[in-house]
Amino acid sequence: MAFYNWDLLPLSHDRPGAAHRRIFGDNMQMQHLIMEPGGTPTKPHNHPDHEEFFYIQAGEWEFTLEGDTRILRPGDVVHVPKGAMHMLRMTTHEPGMLLEVFCPVFNTDLAKDRHLYTTDAIRQRTAEAQKGH
Repeated sequence: MAFYNWDLLPLSHDRPGAAHRRIFGDNMQMQHLIMEPGGTPTKPHNHPDHEEFFYIQAGEWEFTLEGDTRILRPGDVVHVPKGAMHMLRMTTHEPGMLLEVFCPVFNTDLAKDRHLYTTDAIRQRTAEAQKGH
């Protein structure tokens, strides 16, 4: 069992104009994508061993799944089965946000440090740092 706060999680800049915050469970991964206007879109790709959900939170996105292209807006959800070719790009001129869920865990190297980013671990480090000042 673990509790997290999105705002306290590290922000990784994976490509120009795109940043992620990630949370890992034992068998799944959830990540928040924040895209700046003009941010680098994904290239067509697939995940042979992972299924994925996308939940659009802000902005307008063009999503292509197995050759079917749709415009997605806040509230829309896409399920991408294992091995399905997909890509997305933001089409609006304001920041976009979406939530992605992978099963199983996609970024296994990053998941090794997941215990460092629970709310309790962050609070403990903050308290220790404040004692040192």
